[in-house]
Amino acid sequence: MSLTVTSVEKQGKGVVAVVIDGGDQPALLPIESVILNRVHEGAEFTPVAWEEIRAAGALLLATRRGLELLARKPRTERDLRAALGDDFTPDDIDRALERLHELGMIDDRAWSGRYVASQRAQSRGRSLLRSELRQRGVPDEVVGDALEGRDELAAAIETAQRKARSARAGDDEERRRRRLYDFLRRRGFADDIARRATESALASIDA
Repeated sequence: MSLTVTSVEKQGKGVVAVVIDGGDQPALLPIESVILNRVHEGAEFTPVAWEEIRAAGALLLATRRGLELLARKPRTERDLRAALGDDFTPDDIDRALERLHELGMIDDRAWSGRYVASQRAQSRGRSLLRSELRQRGVPDEVVGDALEGRDELAAAIETAQRKARSARAGDDEERRRRRLYDFLRRRGFADDIARRATESALASIDA
């Protein structure tokens, strides 16, 4: 039994759509695969040979696409998997991610370290940061390492001071204290940290 190529159409950016008789969807191949494997209308391949060509082509395209996405901004493995999900099968994505790991292009540990050190993260407490990292698919062990050594109280005080300066004028002291404490708790700071930071911020503002 052999499979016959019924259509070969260029899609742009070095991608070619190849239709095999009996196939439901065209296979997207890099033009290099088309040329090297002599894929053209009327060409015949055994099912095994065709799957090897298709899989190798998909690996190249998915890896290339992954590199393009990573060049725009660092991503976790889960983020990258989701971004590739519309165009490639789960098996093709698995192989591409494995290749990107081999190339050292995916590193959830390094990504987490940068995330925790970012300006945005400085106004967030450990609890919220842990939740955000987990949502991005970062393993708990890596999350713990990324948060280790973080000066939670210093971050909370700085956040509280910025918030206190913009608090509503005319609020009584107890109302200011409650608003500021609630704000810090929503930002993921622990109860004790939020209380201490609230008192420190109010004291510095009122001094």
